[in-house]
Amino acid sequence: MKKMKYTDRLLKNERFLQIQRDIRTDETDRIYCHHELEHGLDVCRIAWIMYLEDAFSEGMISDTTDTGSDINREEIKDRMYVTGLLHDIGRSCQYRTGEHHAAAGAALAEQILKAIDYPENRISETVDFIRDHHGRQNAYTDRSMIGYYIERADQLSRNCFCCPAADTCKWTAGERNQIIRF
Repeated sequence: MKKMKYTDRLLKNERFLQIQRDIRTDETDRIYCHHELEHGLDVCRIAWIMYLEDAFSEGMISDTTDTGSDINREEIKDRMYVTGLLHDIGRSCQYRTGEHHAAAGAALAEQILKAIDYPENRISETVDFIRDHHGRQNAYTDRSMIGYYIERADQLSRNCFCCPAADTCKWTAGERNQIIRF
């Protein structure tokens, strides 16, 4: 298995880690869904599983995939994990200033991506997704492939079917995840 270069850099970035600690502290008493590192990892893993299932069923990958495809797949995996881990980092600002986490997260993500030397040609795609990832009413339209999977996984990572706060949750019945799929 190849190393995820930028994901590894992100997970060692002190600013990213401090934001994760802040979110954990801010959400200690939160009864609704949490947004710290564990949620980000759940989103990444579900998104990756969905991507692999789709790619396998469409014949894009097989049990005997050649090395060239592996390199591309590993790049996609790294991009997916970076995006998934960053998608909710704006929560730390939202709790402190009231700014919506998607807008705040886009600004934070851009700074962090530059700090980890993320490829310049990928920064805007990642930042744009983070800025727009709460458009559930427009789900899955005009999104990058990475954004498509992260957006779907974000919802599927929620255990709404057994949430003790479901009676007061702002999500509509149609937005709630009622099954375990991944």
